[in-house]
Amino acid sequence: MALLTWRDQLSVGSSEIDDDHKNLIGFVNALHDAVTASESEKVVGAIMLQLIEYTRDHFAREEKVMQAAGYPDFPRHKKLHDALTRQVLVFAQNYLRNPTVQVKRELIDFLAKWLVEHIIKEDRRIGEYMRGKKVWL
Repeated sequence: MALLTWRDQLSVGSSEIDDDHKNLIGFVNALHDAVTASESEKVVGAIMLQLIEYTRDHFAREEKVMQAAGYPDFPRHKKLHDALTRQVLVFAQNYLRNPTVQVKRELIDFLAKWLVEHIIKEDRRIGEYMRGKKVWL
């Protein structure tokens, strides 16, 4: 069973950004499923790496849009992205040092909560600002 499910309340109004968010939800769900099924460390690690790489790519796309639109809250939003990137890398390092189920579940819980809250509280603001502008990717 999926940990996270896409719902219309998460839409920011850009199909490209929404698709990115759906993919991120998919990665979090895949990680959750792999841990729940007691998959090998190799499988869990590969999903974690894909999630980290995709998140970086997504942040770059989102930041490009914000800059192109002159989004006034861009500096603060970028700091949130940078902070998440650092936090996930810390979790990944902890996982590599101590690949326990607890460390994995803490990462999954953190990512699930952060992703949904970030989309609802932060990214939807971008969508509101962007309505009527022609700079979505």
